[in-house]
Formats: sequence, C-alpha cells, structure tokens
Amino acid sequence: MRKTRSVAKPSREASSKSQLRMEPLPATFTLTAIFGMAITTVFTISGRIPLSWGVAFDIVFALMFISSIISITPRFPDREG
Repeated sequence: MRKTRSVAKPSREASSKSQLRMEPLPATFTLTAIFGMAITTVFTISGRIPLSWGVAFDIVFALMFISSIISITPRFPDREG
C-alpha cells in the first residue's frame, strides 16, 4: 500500500498577506559601505580616482548603506480585531 499525505490549501486571507521576513544585514556590510563611501569621496576629491569612477563607487556604497538601514527598520504586523 502506498501512503499519501493530504496538504491543506491556504485560505484566501493567509495567501493575500505576505509573510516576508527579513534578517538584518551584518554590521560589517554597513561599515564597508560607510568606509567605502568616505575613502572613495576623499580619493575622488584629491584626484587619485577619476571623477566618473568616484561617482560610480559612491553610488554603489550609498546603495549598500541605504539597504543596510532598510534591513534594520522594524516591521510590525498589522493588528486585526
């Protein structure tokens, strides 16, 4: 005999709400973004890095920093009832 399992279908209410859970990014990610942005800005202003490369790296490090800030903001579940 073959055993089968029954799988319960999710209700409409449960499927309509997202159950996304984010973990905060590590602190080293945030520190890398901060130091990278500072070092790139100093090197660009001093002329050691061309302006186009400096702006590109600053944008990347700024996006890293923004993503680390977004990942640590608390998200509270909606209260019903």
